[in-house]
Order: sequence, then C-alpha cells, then structure tokens
Amino acid sequence: MGRETRQEQAQRTKARIFDTAVSLIKAQGYDRVTVSQICQAAGIAKGSFYVHYRAKEDIVRECYYSDMDRYVRNAYEAALRERPDLGAAERIQAFLCLQLEFAAYAGYELTCLAYAMNLAACRPGASEHFRRRTFAEILRGLLEEAEPLLPAGFTREEAFSYLESVTRGVMATWCFSGGAYDLSESGRKAVSYAVKCFFPENSG
Repeated sequence: MGRETRQEQAQRTKARIFDTAVSLIKAQGYDRVTVSQICQAAGIAKGSFYVHYRAKEDIVRECYYSDMDRYVRNAYEAALRERPDLGAAERIQAFLCLQLEFAAYAGYELTCLAYAMNLAACRPGASEHFRRRTFAEILRGLLEEAEPLLPAGFTREEAFSYLESVTRGVMATWCFSGGAYDLSESGRKAVSYAVKCFFPENSG
C-alpha cells in the first residue's frame, strides 16, 4: 500500500473533525461545545481546524447534509438490493422517507441548526443547496425515469420542487413542534399522500 497523499491526509483530518464534532454536539448540546474541545478530542491543533472550517457553524452546516447524502445513498442502494422489483413511484417514496429517517436519527437540535444555518446562507440567485446535494441528484434521476407517468401539465422540475417542499415542510413542522412526535411515522404518511398525487396508479 502506497504512502498517503497530502490530499488524503487532509480528507482524513476533515472527516475526523466531522465525526468528533457531531459526537460532542449530540452528547453535550451545540452551545456547550467549543472549537477547543473539538480539537482536543480529535487530537489536532487549532490551526488544522481552521484550515478546513472558518467556525464551528461550518461543521453543522456541512456535516449535516454531507452525512445525509451518505446515509440516504447507502440506505437507498441497500433497499433496492432487497427490493429490486419496486416501481418508480415506490422508489421515489422510499427515497423521500429516508431523508426523514436521517433527520430523526440526527435529532431535533442538529436538524434545527442545519435548517437555520443553511437558510441564513441563502441569497437571491446564489443558493447552491440543491446543486450540491446527492439526494437532489438522485431524486431528479428518479423523476426522469418516472417522467412518462407524471400528470399532464407537470414538468419533472415542478415535481421535484413539490416533493422536496413536502419533505422539507414535514421536517420544519417537526422542528417547530420541538421534536414532539415521531418524524419518520408522521412524515411517511405525508410523503405517501404527495407521491400518490403524482402517481395515483403506480404507488404502493
């Protein structure tokens, strides 16, 4: 095995910062965790932290959605291996529910923080949120496959916007409630209804 390149070392250090920060935030709460604590627990110098992040907020903003991308992609691929017979609408529904499942796993505090920070970063004409996210790429691909089944008058991009709005709306309502109910179960009902609106004859 060859020596690790500088790029590989940097990626490994960044991943260690991610994992350490998320672990500390889940255990202690976001406000109680400092950059110094993250660096000490990760075994790195403060200078190394600031090579990768400008502030603690950047970790939440990036790690939440990076982790969501990995979680959703891996879980979705596993679901397809188990159920290769799933139809287009069923695959879309399963995929959207995985986003909700991840939010429930990440927890109320991290989900609220990720929402707030990403919304604060939005500027007219400048948001790259969906362009940067694997889950958006996968959903657009699923809708491209299912495009012949869409109701007349709906474009693929309109369907994407509607289905993501439903999914994100369910997450936001859960945040506003203080995480008072089962997000996965409640969200599954909302997503199922939304998908059936587009694919009434093809939903499971």
